[in-house]
Amino acid sequence: MSSAWGVLRSALRTLRTRCLERVHRDERGSISIVTVFTLLMFTILLVMLVNIGTHVDDKLKMQNAADASTYSGGLVLARGMNGIAFGNHLLCDVFAMTAFLREARDRNAESQVPTVLAAWRRTGELLQNAEFQKFRLLGQAIVDKVPKEQEAVTAYGEMSASAARLTLPVFEHILAERLIGRFQRDLLETVPQIAQQVTNEVARRHGLLGPSDDDGSSALAARYEEQRGRQYGVLWKTSVQPVALGDEVTPQRRTLPIVDPDPNELDYPQLDFAEEYLRAALQQRRDISKRYLNDWNFDRLTLFRLGAKMSSFYPLWRAATCGQLEKLLNQDYPLTNLPLVIRRTDDGREMQAIIRQSENLFPDFRMSVLNDSDYPIVMDGIRGAVDLNNYLDHNFHFVGVVTRRHRPETGPGVFHNLLSNQSDAQTFSQAMLFIPRPRKVLGDRSRRTGGSGSQLESLGGTFGYTAEVGSGGATLGGGQQRPVNVYDEIWFLEGWPTNFDLFNQNWMVQLVPATTRNMPQILGANPGGDLSAFRMPNYGNLPSRTIKQVNHH
Repeated sequence: MSSAWGVLRSALRTLRTRCLERVHRDERGSISIVTVFTLLMFTILLVMLVNIGTHVDDKLKMQNAADASTYSGGLVLARGMNGIAFGNHLLCDVFAMTAFLREARDRNAESQVPTVLAAWRRTGELLQNAEFQKFRLLGQAIVDKVPKEQEAVTAYGEMSASAARLTLPVFEHILAERLIGRFQRDLLETVPQIAQQVTNEVARRHGLLGPSDDDGSSALAARYEEQRGRQYGVLWKTSVQPVALGDEVTPQRRTLPIVDPDPNELDYPQLDFAEEYLRAALQQRRDISKRYLNDWNFDRLTLFRLGAKMSSFYPLWRAATCGQLEKLLNQDYPLTNLPLVIRRTDDGREMQAIIRQSENLFPDFRMSVLNDSDYPIVMDGIRGAVDLNNYLDHNFHFVGVVTRRHRPETGPGVFHNLLSNQSDAQTFSQAMLFIPRPRKVLGDRSRRTGGSGSQLESLGGTFGYTAEVGSGGATLGGGQQRPVNVYDEIWFLEGWPTNFDLFNQNWMVQLVPATTRNMPQILGANPGGDLSAFRMPNYGNLPSRTIKQVNHH
């Protein structure tokens, strides 16, 4: 038995020795093992690159969504400002038209014409008996023109009275019911809501994958979007209140920086400088209404202003319509139907007055015609008079924030996004409402446009470009002709208004660096509603520079 066990152990020892030696000497299959580990490493590396790439791509798309949605929401607010400015112009134009039509109805100026024409007739009859022939001829011409002028005045009076019977009740109703003011107050309430909806909708559409329609994206991407959820956009005021979702009743905290100075409305009792607002609105209404009335008189009475220059009807009509306007402004509607005005600075000063005060450094210039070299000096003067950054930040800056759940990891079992443990994905952008500076355009001194020929003809182009269009010219070497410029070129500023008030309809929006002081609070605030389940980041009191390191815009 022992000998058999020894033979078995000897056989096992021989087999083990030979097998191990064979394995040690045989290198077949070694590369397969190395390849497996290499492929595994490169696969992990590829998944890592794809994962990083998808996150970077998602971040850029969300930033594009923030920029687009913020700009779109700000554009709605800018159009709201222009809509309020249009309402102010419309209000003053209605006052002017009402005064014009009241005079057409009452015919006060026409009633004075017979007395004036009778004096002209007596003068003509006296001149007909003069010793010199030229005076006799003049007297005959005066006598002949009296009935013709009376006929023209009567015809114009009948025509104007007919127009007044048809249209004057409409304008009287607009003023009596204060319809323009009601429209503007509704606009103040509605525009922020539209801006918020536009911001959210643009952000949503930027978050779709594939062709978008009213229901969502393509069927192929619906599963991904269902897993991740939709993308939301919120437009914020810099006071850490969502646009249209915060306090829109208090004039100092509403979205649009606009105040209603009407003593009969809700804003007036809440204003710190109510009398100054009221005084400014009354002055603006008077000035613009008079300008519109002069325009109407200038246009509608061209016959008497140019064709019958000796007629006294035009100055009589102007005086009568001015009297009607004064009655409207001072007696009928002394404290109602007022234009809306822009919020003042914290110490009660009007920004437009500060701008003009700074421009007094250049008595012969205004902001619309200042040279480029003068503009920084004017801006320095404004900054020296008021905390300009704080005023603009509080009243004219808005922040758009886009939020969504983080993109799923490409290799969820291998990689994990640490940020997803603390907050959801977020990008932001900042926009500002502003009045643009006039651009420089190329003009021709020898050619002017406009009825009075007071405007230079624009040749287009951008600053630094010269037309150099000509014919003929001096002969150069080789028989070549050097063209001679046929234009007397000059660069001038376009003449659109730059006044910082609510009679300027050039309000625009632009994206600016996101540097508002309350950015940490805005990014960490949850507006509620559909976003109540989202986790917002907690930046605490981190400065903007640190936030930029985390979120690059």
